[in-house]
Amino acid sequence: MSDQMSSSVDAVIVGAGFAGLYMLHRLRGIGVSARIYEAGSGVGGTWFWNRYPGARCDVESLEYCYTFSEDLDREWQWSERYASQPEILRYLNYVADRFDLRRDIELNCRVMSVIFNESTNLWNIQTDRYESVLARFGSVAKFEEEIW
Repeated sequence: MSDQMSSSVDAVIVGAGFAGLYMLHRLRGIGVSARIYEAGSGVGGTWFWNRYPGARCDVESLEYCYTFSEDLDREWQWSERYASQPEILRYLNYVADRFDLRRDIELNCRVMSVIFNESTNLWNIQTDRYESVLARFGSVAKFEEEIW
């Protein structure tokens, strides 16, 4: 990207883990334009970063998946009762592809600052790519969504 690129969306989401992917899907569903900024080179959040031997979820796999799509529920079959990290990461990549979420995800991109402009009622988000993004809404998509 070139120096000082500028763009705007209705919402910016930081993180492409479970919450970030879900938030992007939900916002699209109500007609809100959104973009995810993800520091990693892939989607998955915790399941992208934590690749230690034996990593797996501590709740049953069927409970550890999205419930917004009956088709997704029918299409995805967990191989184990308590899924391992590689399978959970495959699931999240499947969801990103299945719902065409990748087109609104910037990988390898860190948010460096977030400043609210009271006169415009917009958030100004600066990335490590020298991009300036204006947004009406923002969220850090961690274990629970937090609105800035």
